[in-house]
Amino acid sequence: MKICQFCSTNFEGLYYASLARALMADGHEMLYVTLQEQPVPAWVQTLPGVRHLSLKIPSRWQYPLAALKLAWWLRRENVTVLQTHLFDAGLIGMLAARLAGVPLRLVARHHLDEVQLLGTRWHVMLDQWMARQADGVIVPSQAVRRYMAEAESLSAENIEVIPPGFDFATLTADEDDRQRVRAEFGLSGAFVLGCVGRLFKNKGHIYLFQALHSLLADMPDARILLVGDGDRGPIEEMLAELGLQDRVVFAGYRRDIAACMKALDVMVHPSLSESFGQVLVEAMAVGTPVIATTVGGVPEIVSHLDTGLLAPPRDADALARAIRQLYFDPQLRRQLAVAGQQSVWRRFTAEKLMQDYVEFYRRYERARSSNGKSYVRA
Repeated sequence: MKICQFCSTNFEGLYYASLARALMADGHEMLYVTLQEQPVPAWVQTLPGVRHLSLKIPSRWQYPLAALKLAWWLRRENVTVLQTHLFDAGLIGMLAARLAGVPLRLVARHHLDEVQLLGTRWHVMLDQWMARQADGVIVPSQAVRRYMAEAESLSAENIEVIPPGFDFATLTADEDDRQRVRAEFGLSGAFVLGCVGRLFKNKGHIYLFQALHSLLADMPDARILLVGDGDRGPIEEMLAELGLQDRVVFAGYRRDIAACMKALDVMVHPSLSESFGQVLVEAMAVGTPVIATTVGGVPEIVSHLDTGLLAPPRDADALARAIRQLYFDPQLRRQLAVAGQQSVWRRFTAEKLMQDYVEFYRRYERARSSNGKSYVRA
């Protein structure tokens, strides 16, 4: 088959590279198209035969033009499968695939209920429209599958769960990395709680700050390292109200994410919505114990008191209890770190991601060859 991957932004990252390698090895032709003008990812150079191009659409006012350009290109190339990634690409891609008569239309949905929590009514309606236009929806967790079936009344039969895969050979860090990062931010003698992700209200930072505020007397050496970019203004206002300015360090965007994870004593993920929880896998992979909220796909990664600790979302007291438990029990921290690392190494490999995608596309090929219909499950 000739398979086109269409994304709102860029194709950087292991996910897209693994997808290309797996499907090309299975005999398919791979085309990668971006909505906006983007640099060609380095991994494309390592896979002769992969084609990469851009529609060069800079603004939403030109989305009708983008749909027409993509439809023309899909028809000219005789594309068999279109798979979209992210909201804008899904909207344009499903319309273009209809216009071009693409046999199989797939939406990869990477979010859970963020659109419902943060978007307008139109965003919600368009999100659901995309899923209904598609022959199949690929999601990263069973939680997203259940949500789409229950909240959006979509057929679960056409929703395929394929968790992300990770290259654990490169996702490593040692004691030298740990000490380097801690020294860089003046945290050498501290008990460091880390929170990794965008500085965005949906990540639940306020509940971590409130938890730390309640623990100051019991944990005088506790500090928080925030790794990620975004608008610092609202975060700084929260810290000022709680008097925690001297307890929180902003690291900003970092490329040495594994080293930053290793520098933490505990990774705390207080998110309010999560389709999967990639940063949890990354922290566990380098041997850092984790505390996370029971939202979305997180419980599919972290098992309470086995591979980490779980707390309800929007519950600063529950977070504080979990943090206090790990602070005063170093043996439990070590136990959870070892069990968590072994768990993610076993379940979330890049090889597993590639295997799942190949089998997914093979099922479609079998169904199409047997009766000519465009549906995913045989």
